[in-house]
Amino acid sequence: MKNKLIKPIYLLCVGIILAFGLIGCTNTGTAKSDEDVSVENSSKDVSENRTISTILGDVEVTANPQRVVVQYLMGDVISLGVEPVGMSEVYDGAAYQEITKDIKDLGHFASWDLEAVMLLKPDLIITIDKEQVEKLSKIAPTVYVPYGDISTEERVKLIGQVLNKEKEAKEVIENYYSNIESSKKKLQEDGFKDLTISVLEGDEKSMGVKGKKFGTGMVAYDALSLNAPEKVQKNIIDKDSFAEEISFEVLPEYCGDFIIRNVYEGVADLTKNEIWNSLPAIKNNRLIEMEFGLSYYTDIYSSNAQVDYITNALIEANSNKGL
Repeated sequence: MKNKLIKPIYLLCVGIILAFGLIGCTNTGTAKSDEDVSVENSSKDVSENRTISTILGDVEVTANPQRVVVQYLMGDVISLGVEPVGMSEVYDGAAYQEITKDIKDLGHFASWDLEAVMLLKPDLIITIDKEQVEKLSKIAPTVYVPYGDISTEERVKLIGQVLNKEKEAKEVIENYYSNIESSKKKLQEDGFKDLTISVLEGDEKSMGVKGKKFGTGMVAYDALSLNAPEKVQKNIIDKDSFAEEISFEVLPEYCGDFIIRNVYEGVADLTKNEIWNSLPAIKNNRLIEMEFGLSYYTDIYSSNAQVDYITNALIEANSNKGL
C-alpha cells in the first residue's frame, strides 16, 4: 500500500518547522531557547528517517515508529515488541485477543474510517490492502505488505525493517522455526508421517476445503508438513489455490484420517448429518474443532499458537485409535 508514501503534508510541516527554527536562530543569536532545542530535535528526527523499499516503491519512515496503526498483521507487530495504537478488528478466539483488548479497534480493514485513523495521530501505517495505500499515505507514511505473496519469514523481516526491529525479527523467526521443528518431530513420532489431514470450514450448503496458502491450511500443510488427502493435494494445493468450495455430497473424497474444522458462533451442527457421520475421521473421533478467531490470522504470533494447538490436538485425537 504505498506508492509515493512520503505524504506531502508531512514534508510541508517539516519545512515549516525548519523555517521557523531558522528565523528563531537569527533573532536570538547564540542563546539556545526552547524553540531552538525543538528545532534541533526536529532536524535530528528528519535526518534519522529511513527509506523502506516495497513493491510499490520507496517509503520514508521515522527512525523508531511510536504510533503504529496496523491492518490484520497485529501479531507480527506485537511479536516484535511494539504495541499498536490502532488495528483492524480482532475476532473472538484470536491468539492475541486478550493482550489487544485496550487497543483501538478500527473495524474490518476493508472499510476503515479514515477520520478515525487520523485521530490516532499515527506515525506509521502498515496495510495489506493495496487499494487503500494512496488514501492512508495522506495520513502517515504507509507500508504495504503483500502478505499473500511472501513467506512468513520474508514478511516478518520486512515488518522488522519497517519498525527498526530487525534484531527482534531475527529472534522471532528463529523461535518460530524452532517451534515448528519440535512440533514436526512430535507428530512424526506419533505416526503422522502416514496419515492425512483435511482442513474444512462450512456446512451442508457449502463446504470450503483449505489449501496451504492461508490460515490453518498454511500451518498444517506448509509449516508442519502434514499430508493432505490426494484430492486436496491435486485440486487445491498443486494448483496453488487458497481453497475450494465443494458440495457436501463429494465431501468424503476430500476428507483424510483427521479433520480440522474451523468453527464460530452459529456454525451449523453437523452431528445429525448422514454424510458427515459416515466420514472415517468422524467415526474414529478424529475431529478437531478450531475457533475461527485462532484460525483466521496468519501473523507469526497466531501461527505459533496454531502450531501448538494443532500439534497437541492431533496427538490427543490420535490417541483415540478409533475408540
